[in-house]
Amino acid sequence: MNLVKRNIFGDVLNWLDGHRILLIKGARRTGKTTLLGQIRTHLEQSGKPTVLFSADQELDTPYFKNPKLFFRFLSDQYLPKDGKLYCLIDECQYLPDASLFLKVIHDLSFGKIKFIVTGSSSLELLKIKEPLTGRKIEFTLERFSFREYLQAASEYRYDHLFKIPQDIQALKEFYEIYRKDLEYHLISYLKWGGYPEVCMEKRDERKRKYLSEIIQTYIEKDVSQFFRIENISKFNSLIRLLCSQRACILNRSEISNTLGLHFKTLDHYLSILEGTFVITLVRPYYTNVRKELSKMPKVFINDAGIIGNYVVTELQDFKSVEGALIENFAFTQLKQHDDTELFYYRTVSKAEIDFVLKQDQCLIPIEVKFRKRLTIPAVMKNFISNYRDNVEYGIILCQEDFGQIGQVYVLPVVLTDFLVLA
Repeated sequence: MNLVKRNIFGDVLNWLDGHRILLIKGARRTGKTTLLGQIRTHLEQSGKPTVLFSADQELDTPYFKNPKLFFRFLSDQYLPKDGKLYCLIDECQYLPDASLFLKVIHDLSFGKIKFIVTGSSSLELLKIKEPLTGRKIEFTLERFSFREYLQAASEYRYDHLFKIPQDIQALKEFYEIYRKDLEYHLISYLKWGGYPEVCMEKRDERKRKYLSEIIQTYIEKDVSQFFRIENISKFNSLIRLLCSQRACILNRSEISNTLGLHFKTLDHYLSILEGTFVITLVRPYYTNVRKELSKMPKVFINDAGIIGNYVVTELQDFKSVEGALIENFAFTQLKQHDDTELFYYRTVSKAEIDFVLKQDQCLIPIEVKFRKRLTIPAVMKNFISNYRDNVEYGIILCQEDFGQIGQVYVLPVVLTDFLVLA
């Protein structure tokens, strides 16, 4: 079995020397515990004293009921006379009043203890954001990206990244060499998604069992217990409906009427789904922030396996994949670009660009066109013209064409996760 090196591993290591708490958040079963173990191994191999706790398994211990007692326990048992202790806490959302707990132990340590913690829900939902202002660095561990999945599934090495537009010729050669393997594995990735244990399993019946168990555990633990949702049936129906409407504009009125949910209840459920990394709501791009916030977002599902669990999708061969599923795939790969924001663009006349990637003042319009006949949409031409000072190029992600038309690069969608765009 291949050991998959996660994309954020190096990013976390770069922050080990500072004093701030490192918060690694992500969906349940995305590999946070494994990543924490890899970080511990790295620290121990570097001669650093470390200790690891699982908050969900040790809640009955006295020192986890009071942060001052926990600090005293660490000082008595693990803190070296000289140097720093690295304290790793898995599933920190189970700590009593997690934000205050972490704040107190961080402040008591005076830099003598470095805390690295994980959580299975959005830290904003856990009310961790404000109390830890200036005390934390956040990372999000996603499910396997397509490149990470290939580490587990393919016989080839895929540690390549290509800058656009500098590496366009090298990217073309890469595509010519590996196209068949990439298309073959994308079908499986679209069917099963990126949960690590599902990706690592070779047998379909076990993949199906693992995926079902992961989703059921999410419903039972994160939703039923942690967020105390009483109407699990309607919550499940909402997930199913959103999966069927993936990559579409979210119409709250329509969903509320369909499911018989009050607006406030619907908004609460959507907040939970977004905060536990099941969905992402992508806002429209406007230079006027008030307009951006007032318009309806598009909904994307953060893992294709979730879609397959709730909605039957036809995946016979690469070229027959449904366009909305490909657009959702493109989203899951684009959202992992560091230091960028992702929007969609829609004009008054309802002409649309699927994505606008924004980094500082730089804008990259990206359209997904999973069909044979390709043209540059007028809306993309107009966008490039209207924002010419901020746009260097646009991208169309397609089935198999590779080329350039003016300022627009036409690239196969299987290459999305190999692109360095900003």
